[in-house]
Amino acid sequence: MLLSLCTLLLAPTRLLLALCRLVARLGVTVAAVAAGVAYGLWGLGVLLRRGPRETFRWRVRDRPPPGLADGTFGEHRYLRLKDSGLQLHYVTRGPTTAPLMLLLHGFPQNWFCWRYLLQEFGTKYRVVALDLRGYGASEKPAGKDDYRLEILLEDVRQVIEVLGTPGGREEVTSGGSGTATAPKCVLVGHDWGGLLAWEFAARHPVMVEKLVIMDAPHRSVVAGFTLCHPSQLLRSGYVFLFQLPWLPELLLSLADFELVKTILTGPWTRIQNPLRQLTEQEVDAYLYSLSQPGGLTPPINYYRNLFWDTPIPCEPPPMPTLLLWGTHDAFLDARLVPCLRHCLRPTARICLLPGASHWLPEDQPRPLARLLDDFLGGGDHHP
Repeated sequence: MLLSLCTLLLAPTRLLLALCRLVARLGVTVAAVAAGVAYGLWGLGVLLRRGPRETFRWRVRDRPPPGLADGTFGEHRYLRLKDSGLQLHYVTRGPTTAPLMLLLHGFPQNWFCWRYLLQEFGTKYRVVALDLRGYGASEKPAGKDDYRLEILLEDVRQVIEVLGTPGGREEVTSGGSGTATAPKCVLVGHDWGGLLAWEFAARHPVMVEKLVIMDAPHRSVVAGFTLCHPSQLLRSGYVFLFQLPWLPELLLSLADFELVKTILTGPWTRIQNPLRQLTEQEVDAYLYSLSQPGGLTPPINYYRNLFWDTPIPCEPPPMPTLLLWGTHDAFLDARLVPCLRHCLRPTARICLLPGASHWLPEDQPRPLARLLDDFLGGGDHHP
């Protein structure tokens, strides 16, 4: 009797939650169609401006550009995850017995975006710049479901399990959130890597000694912020475009990846520091993997799983945390930062970098290194 009464009382709540999910999915669908139309018109403009031959031509990069695959910035290594059998590529610099600093990149980049920090911190840390699954030289599963959030987080857990243990094996098994003797790391994430770092630190706090987030929002604040600031819809329109099948891959590849180049080097979206703006070879360091057959789909599949009903951690990460944001981020409004305070402990540090773009690791590497060094405990870096 009591159980039936509770079920009856909960029915309206369940109905309301189901209705909210339906409205949210409908909203995402409408936004995806609108973004498809807008970006489709851009593609039509490219076709009219360049003609069919130039528009539908893209060049597969046969050789990696200098610095991407050689030992300029560190040693290239691989590890294989036991459960999935997936092989991940990473670049490492520093003593193998030093504390692990794990760097997670975002879209549309790869380990190469961390080249400056590899050099800055390679004397005191075992710095590891990872190619996330589907990116760079890491293996690229074909299915959309291979890029669900919980799978990506398990990849990070297994990487820390291996590389955070001096002399550890190159294979690990999946498991829980760790024990008192679990390996630790300093976890640093930018963009998608920052989103993963937020989530991982909240779910596996015993494995993260300190947390650094760069230009990456917590999932819990984005919807509310966008409702109050509709301009964020324009900034992140590509997120909705990426919900569609095949069209994003087509548009991104048009005219030899003109849209990707615009994301990285356009006047509004590019690195704002004139001394650090990407050269053609540096842009090719990102296009090399994306230009391979099927190279665009895995990174886009991250976004295709973004609106799944994956539980959002409620508790802020308990470890010391540093949040960094560029005031000229073209994709994520800097006004998000005050909204993120409730996702952090009161002791967390927040720093806005004046004039910096979304691409913080490359835009302001020296100021960034000083901020990280101070947060992590001191040391000298070049001015």
